[in-house]
Amino acid sequence: MTTYARYIANGAVTHGILDGDILKEISNSPLEDHSETGKSHSVSDVTLLSPTEPSKVVAIGLNYKSHLGGRPGPNAPEPFLKAPTTVIAQNEDIVIPKVALDEGVKIQPEAELALVIGKKCKSASQADALDYVFAYTCGNDVSARDWQQNDLQWARAKSSDTFGPIGPWMTTDLDPTNIQVTCRINGEEKQNQNTSDLLHPVTKIIEYVSAVITLNPGDVIMTGTPGTPGDIHPGDVVEVEISGVGVLRNPVVAGS
Repeated sequence: MTTYARYIANGAVTHGILDGDILKEISNSPLEDHSETGKSHSVSDVTLLSPTEPSKVVAIGLNYKSHLGGRPGPNAPEPFLKAPTTVIAQNEDIVIPKVALDEGVKIQPEAELALVIGKKCKSASQADALDYVFAYTCGNDVSARDWQQNDLQWARAKSSDTFGPIGPWMTTDLDPTNIQVTCRINGEEKQNQNTSDLLHPVTKIIEYVSAVITLNPGDVIMTGTPGTPGDIHPGDVVEVEISGVGVLRNPVVAGS
């Protein structure tokens, strides 16, 4: 198990391996050949960036039994896309669009286990699906519920700028069938469930998505959210915790 971070140190973007509170710098992206440079940085002295820069974020809807709320579960994974401009990093602001505030739109975070793809993935099988996963990270599929319910498409509801926090880093070699997913708003727990509650497991998601969409190195799959998320407003702080990875923290602010 190795944890990799992407960050700014001394004005430059670099990557490193997390060792306690120290980041050991590596020569390249962890998705490529790399080695330790011998330099190191304290986590407190760097600015963390999203651990990957995905060409796309694929998210899965209605994929926890505890999230169905009495609705029948889909027979197959239900993927949708989030724009790359949704992606923000640790401590960056979730910005609620002014139009959403003006309309009184309900905004909710969704704590999710997120997969980071390590190599080009097309037409994977469930048997080899995990071979394409480089690492796991915390994901937050921020959602504008009124738009989600009333718009013909989910573009505004799911792809507003900053509506896809990931981080704070990514960790390899976890067991995706047994990971705890937690969300807190202002320190109050709102979601807490194990990935054993997933309706469609990670391997099935990868098989289903890659049958029609080529996944590139660095792409992200958000695997669904459990339970009933809470509402967020400007001034709140959202934390998504994934066991084995860490805690992704983002303040919420009003757009102008």
